[in-house]
Amino acid sequence: MKLLQNMNENQQKAILKTQGAVMVIAGAGSGKTRVLTNRIAYLIAEKNVLESNILAITFTNKAAKEMKERIYSLVGETSKYIWINTFHSMCVRILRQHIDLLGYNKNFTILDTSEQKTIIKNIVKELNLSEDSYQPNNILKIISNSKNSMISVNEMKAQARFGFMKNVAEIYEYYQKYLKKNSVLDFDDLMLKTIVLFEKHPEVLAIYQNKFEYIHVDEYQDTNVIQYKLIKMLSEVHKNICVVGDDDQSIYSWRGACSDNIINFEKDYEDVEVIFLDQNYRSNSTILDAANAVIKNNTDRKDKALWSENKGGDKITVYSAANDKDETDDIAKKILDLKAQGIDYKDIAILYRANYLSRSMENSCMAFGIPYKLIGSLKFLQRQEIRDLLAYMNVIVNRNDEFSLRRIINVPKRGIGASSMAKIDNYAEQYGLSLFEALKNIDMIGVSKKIITNIHLLTQLIEKYSQTEQYSIEDLIVGIYKDSGYESMLKESADAYAESRIENISELVSSAKQFSSMNDNLIDFISEMSLTSDADDENEDDSVVLSTVHAAKGLEYRVVFIMGLEENLFPSIRDAESSEDERNKMEEERRLAYVAITRAKEKLFMSYANRRMQFGSIKNNKRSRFLDEVPNKLMHFESGFGATANDSGESQLESVTKFISRLSPKIKIADKPKTDVRTNYVVGDIVVHKKFGEGKVLSIEKDSVKVDFEKVGPKILLIEYANLTRKE
Repeated sequence: MKLLQNMNENQQKAILKTQGAVMVIAGAGSGKTRVLTNRIAYLIAEKNVLESNILAITFTNKAAKEMKERIYSLVGETSKYIWINTFHSMCVRILRQHIDLLGYNKNFTILDTSEQKTIIKNIVKELNLSEDSYQPNNILKIISNSKNSMISVNEMKAQARFGFMKNVAEIYEYYQKYLKKNSVLDFDDLMLKTIVLFEKHPEVLAIYQNKFEYIHVDEYQDTNVIQYKLIKMLSEVHKNICVVGDDDQSIYSWRGACSDNIINFEKDYEDVEVIFLDQNYRSNSTILDAANAVIKNNTDRKDKALWSENKGGDKITVYSAANDKDETDDIAKKILDLKAQGIDYKDIAILYRANYLSRSMENSCMAFGIPYKLIGSLKFLQRQEIRDLLAYMNVIVNRNDEFSLRRIINVPKRGIGASSMAKIDNYAEQYGLSLFEALKNIDMIGVSKKIITNIHLLTQLIEKYSQTEQYSIEDLIVGIYKDSGYESMLKESADAYAESRIENISELVSSAKQFSSMNDNLIDFISEMSLTSDADDENEDDSVVLSTVHAAKGLEYRVVFIMGLEENLFPSIRDAESSEDERNKMEEERRLAYVAITRAKEKLFMSYANRRMQFGSIKNNKRSRFLDEVPNKLMHFESGFGATANDSGESQLESVTKFISRLSPKIKIADKPKTDVRTNYVVGDIVVHKKFGEGKVLSIEKDSVKVDFEKVGPKILLIEYANLTRKE
């Protein structure tokens, strides 16, 4: 059978076992996507299962797209009837059909993070709370965790009767009321409202339980409480469920993922078939041996080890840098060498534990002329002009979306200042109207003729394009762009970036054309745009990828650099509340290291800095325990101190010292004399620096001093090299 060709024994087993509950433990690079797609194709071609009765859930749009393309190549045109979705896009599809039962408009719009922050900020002001104490990022994190743990507003209010959390509960309540009034949902609501819909309307749940005879879930180890519940509810009737995951790649506990879901799967379903995919098709054996050696130190896992027929491979290069600049400069030099050897920039990734580490790496890339792409930078869909046009589209499909309407009401400029806006809001409140209805009555509000004319043009535009069936999506975007005055605004703008913004809008139109070839529904297009994430971006340009390890999960590269491998940085287990919590966090950090290592196909470089500027002071760092867990025989050591390290991890100086000591115990190698770094100044003293001139001592650490210089501002200097003199 063609669908089983070139499959190993366990892969075949995972494809053929179609009835009941199946758990596929798929190690990194073990071909799980191919197994999933061939399994679905097998159900259609050999088991005569209707395409519309199959559900496949992934975690990213990119993964969903890849799966759709692969299944299309196997079964053809009918594959479009299979539900291949992320959790969020699946819930959007269901809610578009039934959310009116919960009192929402079916044409609801979806908020992005920046819009959420603005709403929270406004609520904090309205409640007269401190903006410093109730920062939008922190509040949204609490609300998101509450929703993903299925804690309602009333439950939070009952649990938090005083203090900070009492106020957060009140913000949560105001926030949810605002969303409902405007018929908008945030990302977390998409899943939560689906659960609420299923619980309040079991007849709706029954439709989807009967529909989905076969359910597939990718990356099951990343599911949270609410995702687990959704899957459990949907699979209740047919119980044909196949989950694919790897407990060794569970790295999202901080956003609610519950690794116990994969551990407990066998308890949740009867007669579970567990199949291990442990043959790796991505990396060479050196890289895999390193990954296995690290992860085996975790205890809370299913025992397994990845293996590959691709034997050998270069040793892993470990670089001991003098400082963070030395580390990133060395990476840049090595990248130029790799480029000279014929490896494209886009086949190289630099991974780090914390986002802030990218700054130094970016500086080195720019200094050495290396093009790079930063995952997590301002994405296309977050750019102002794109958000503006999407806001116009949101209002066209959902006039209750007050947030989007407020965004565009004076974009382009229509002369509506704070006082005019206050009049409009007062009128709406007085007569119990929505903001759009108030704008329809602009003649009655007592604003200038200019504003009346401009608002009439705006409402007419919205009503004109509300007849969405008369326009293709690209024609509608172009129409809004021209009729709203946005085009004229950009073309007449003195803004240096105006040309670039016009190009971005052109790209949006291209995206709409591409989407229209498969689906000409405006609401679906807006949903697709709203659900796009960083991980979905293709690296089409020849650029080195800079990314956190978290963001790189699921990706692979010919060459990978893992930087910042230092204790307290990677691993990072800050804020552990107990020894048990510390153990759990350390195990997750080790899983993160495992994910990082297994992104590499051919070459792996690892590095750490002995000294690093962190949070305003210079830290002396110890290399990460994860490096110590990799056998020395797999590594080649280099050093930024002028002496190249040998493969046992010792510098040449260390080796020579040991050798001489063995020859003659009487011979002693004198230690490097310690520099006296005692200071003759204290905090508050005025000191003089040869280059920076006079300054005031702000603080003194163990090996550094912070001085506020008159000419150049605050500087942190190593005491050893500062040569400061106190001004008498």
